[in-house]
Order: sequence, then structure tokens, then C-alpha cells
Amino acid sequence: MHIIDNVIISDDAWNTRFACDLNRCKGNCCKFGDLGSPICREEEEKISANLDNLDSFISKENMLFLKTGISERFKGELHIKEKGKDQPCPLAYQNQNDILLCSLHSYAESKQMPLLDLKPLWCSLFPLIIKKSGQNWMINVFIPEFCVSIKSAPPVLLSYESLLAEFFGKGWIEKLKKEL
Repeated sequence: MHIIDNVIISDDAWNTRFACDLNRCKGNCCKFGDLGSPICREEEEKISANLDNLDSFISKENMLFLKTGISERFKGELHIKEKGKDQPCPLAYQNQNDILLCSLHSYAESKQMPLLDLKPLWCSLFPLIIKKSGQNWMINVFIPEFCVSIKSAPPVLLSYESLLAEFFGKGWIEKLKKEL
């Protein structure tokens, strides 16, 4: 275990080398799972406020599905509402290369918005898992079978350096890089 300020990093997250190879994994992290991605109320509100902006990315069927509500609760926690087990996220779409992409990610990039201003933290950092516990944050990693990394990948924490810096601050990321 490693601690930087109020962030506890598991040995797995510290030692794992991984960077997503989207062309090989085909975006399956947006498809497989038992629940939709966990989100907080603020993330749900951001998605709801931008839902109409996503109509050029997602199908009419998915848009109608999401208009009835973005989230559902499971054991008291909010999750993006899903259409069924191992079905693509309703916010996802397939590109011409059959890669599943996130409409939130694509829209944020098209408007040059910081990704975390629209896309949920959980989705943005997967396979890193970040959770708040009291005053501390915990970072772990979970790489399922369908995830494919590039060869000679950097430490997974550095693969998400810009997003971690956006979330925890540039000072925190500099401490992380020094300790790694």
C-alpha cells in the first residue's frame, strides 16, 4: 500500500502496467458487467443537462430510454441505468470500426471540455477504481479478461496521469511521479 496525501493506492494499482488498446478491446468495458457504471448525483445531473447534446452520437432508441431516467439505485448507490446484463451502456455508440465509444467522451472532446466535466469518474478512469472512504480516497485496479493493453505499457497510474491530475491536482500527480 502507498499513501500520497489523503490517497491510498493499492499495491496492485502501484505495480500494474496497463494502457488501453481500444482497437483490440473494442470498448468492451462499456458493455460487460452486472450493473451500469456507478455515478454520483452531480454526475447524473451533468449527464441529464447534456442529454440533448448527445443525440448525434446515440440511437433514438437509447435516447428515449435515457429520457425516462439516467440512473437507477442498487443497494443505495446510483448507477447508470442499463438496458440489460452485458448490453452496451445506453450512452455508448459504435463507430465505423465496430468499436464501442462513449457519447459523453466524444461530446466533451468535440467541445474541448475537460473530460471530467461530463464523463463520470468511474468511466473515465476504468480499469482504475477510485472510491472515497471517510476523508481518504482509495485507488485500486481491476483488469477484466476483455481489457487489452498496449505492449510496453507504462504504469497504469501514469496512463491516467492527466485525469488524476485534474481530479487530485497537479501537486499530487508530481508526488506520485516522484514516488513511482
